[in-house]
Amino acid sequence: MSVITSSFTRAARARTAALGMPGARIVVIPSPLVTKSTDDVKQMAHDFAPEIVGLLTSDISAA
Repeated sequence: MSVITSSFTRAARARTAALGMPGARIVVIPSPLVTKSTDDVKQMAHDFAPEIVGLLTSDISAA
């Protein structure tokens, strides 16, 4: 399972396909992070945590 910013979506999908893992679980967060404040990044982490935990704890065959 990977967490990436939206700038890397295409590259991440290509890489997982090249590695034989086209169905790899990827959580995409908005780009760019560099312009976000620390509080904004903390809020994003809070907002995406349920999705990340869900992917980490769910049956891989359900993806």
